[in-house]
Amino acid sequence: EFAPMRASVRAAHISGLDENLSPHVIDDRGDLGSLIVPTLVVVGRHDVVCGVRWAEELHLSDPRIGAADPGEQRALRSPRGAGGLLAGGDAFRDGRELP
Repeated sequence: EFAPMRASVRAAHISGLDENLSPHVIDDRGDLGSLIVPTLVVVGRHDVVCGVRWAEELHLSDPRIGAADPGEQRALRSPRGAGGLLAGGDAFRDGRELP
């Protein structure tokens, strides 16, 4: 019953390692200024992939990210990993700090 859905899904895996199995650094901060769509950055204080440090790096790269004006981009922080937004419900929807 899931065959049509599976056939329509396309995915790619981006490894953190290069062809020599050395860490591959992907740094797209220079391209942030070209964003023309609203951007929401969700990080968690204990997020092992993209924690608070990286959210602050994004904000320094492009001050529109994390802006105070609700009409602009903003950063929300979860005390857990980014998956904490799933438990945040109304707080996430309303743009408040996640519990």
